[in-house]
Amino acid sequence: MMKHTYKVTGMTCVGCSSFVERALNDVDGVTKATVDLEKAEAEIEMEQHISLEEFQKELGSHYHIHNSAEEAHEHETSKKKVK
Repeated sequence: MMKHTYKVTGMTCVGCSSFVERALNDVDGVTKATVDLEKAEAEIEMEQHISLEEFQKELGSHYHIHNSAEEAHEHETSKKKVK
């Protein structure tokens, strides 16, 4: 069993965090996922390593999952420049 904490961007309300939590719990191999809206983090317990791509596929395009706060910040910065 392993536990990882990831940054999740795109959540703006409790409904968003509930959706993200349900989506992450639906990924095969996840034993428990909890989401903290204020910290913009997801803590995921899994039986074996699951790639970020698998989590991202389940979350769709509205939310983005990252290994670290630095990557999340870079993503948000580049997204703002595109607009």
